Amino acid sequence: MSEPRLRPLTMEEATGTQRLLIQSAQHNGAPDPLCAQIYARSEAGRNWLRQWNELLNGGIVPVALKEMCRVLISLKHGCSYCSSVKARIAYESGLTEEKLMATIDFETSPLFDERERAALRFATLFKSSDDAIDSDEVYDDLKKHFSEEEIIELALLCAETDGVGKFARSLRMRSWDEACTIQPRLQKMRAAVQAAE
Repeated sequence: MSEPRLRPLTMEEATGTQRLLIQSAQHNGAPDPLCAQIYARSEAGRNWLRQWNELLNGGIVPVALKEMCRVLISLKHGCSYCSSVKARIAYESGLTEEKLMATIDFETSPLFDERERAALRFATLFKSSDDAIDSDEVYDDLKKHFSEEEIIELALLCAETDGVGKFARSLRMRSWDEACTIQPRLQKMRAAVQAAE
């Protein structure tokens, strides 16, 4: 296993709040406990862990849909750590491995409805460039399927996944080989993403 650039806390070192946040990550599956063990070292990291849990697992946009957007963005920025994380709550709400793996072909796969396609299109555009979502057409597409409250939630999830995902990737918590051992289909998904770019 690769050695992260910042040292994770051990459970023996963790204080009460740090331990609770790490245990919450272990229970929820996202963020990965290793991430929580690193971020919990700082007050800002602890605040982010709380906020991320609420954004990913709470709100009004279905957790399974947010999880698909999260994984799609993670694959696009090559974060092996983020791509291999499995959010337990998303799977409990009906997300299947088959559907998650099909996000690469969401526009043509029969597994997705138009609402899901609109969210995944938005996530793809969000990740593609700084200006890609800055258009009336993008928001008109979203408004056909989502309320304004849902659009805000979806956009903030994409922003957190993109920004914090880049930080997580830079920490080198997991190599692509390790991620593919955990989730063997990642290699094919990553190759498909790279081919499309």
